Amino acid sequence: MITFYDLDGKIKGAPWSINAWKTRYSLNFKGLPYKTIWLEYPDIEPTMKKIGAPPTTVKHDGSPRYTIPAIYDDSTGVAIADSALIAEYLDKTYPDTPVLIPRGTNALQSAFQELLYWKMKPLFGICVPDVSSRLVNPRSIEYFEKQLALDLGVANLEVMRVSGQAREDRWTKVQEAFGGLHNMLKGGDTWIMGDKPSFVDFVLASIILSVRNLYGKESREYQDMMSWHGGRWNHMMEILDEKYSAVPI
Repeated sequence: MITFYDLDGKIKGAPWSINAWKTRYSLNFKGLPYKTIWLEYPDIEPTMKKIGAPPTTVKHDGSPRYTIPAIYDDSTGVAIADSALIAEYLDKTYPDTPVLIPRGTNALQSAFQELLYWKMKPLFGICVPDVSSRLVNPRSIEYFEKQLALDLGVANLEVMRVSGQAREDRWTKVQEAFGGLHNMLKGGDTWIMGDKPSFVDFVLASIILSVRNLYGKESREYQDMMSWHGGRWNHMMEILDEKYSAVPI
């Protein structure tokens, strides 16, 4: 069985990490059995070293950085981290399951993920200051806030907070970003690559899901987003909620 390593949070059994959701969607889409191990931020590095998962990047001091999501596949003895690398591994190791990255689309999907990162910056700017107080357990808050502030080049996450008209203006930019995606994906297809979901759909869905996890399903933010572009994003999320959002403990 596959062991999937995810971040714990304030609401038990309610995953909140954007990157981890990319892998959770992937595992559920493929129908692969797995169990979840919940980690706090300080536990990630020692746990990854223990299972043999390699670092995915480097810290600001040049030392290796270990991250989640990660999996350990006891059928092969392989430990791997990073959602995109996990998707590639799952396609290669389990070829008789639905394909996450269809042959010949790797470069295209990578480019689309990079585009999403840039287009979603206004959304991340709204959400980031609220994450630690709403989702992160006390034991992980210091690590989360310090590391993310370093990554973003700010003194602390609170300096990113906007309110009033400034927040409304930024939310308008979020809608415009989704409008740009909608215009790129012309036609009635629900999925980015055509008639079936693929890894890049799970990347986008994980970003949308982060708004729901942070502010709630009935929040103005999430309901607003679900109404955009003829309910396109709502339709996508309804399908994923029904088919690919299981959370095995």
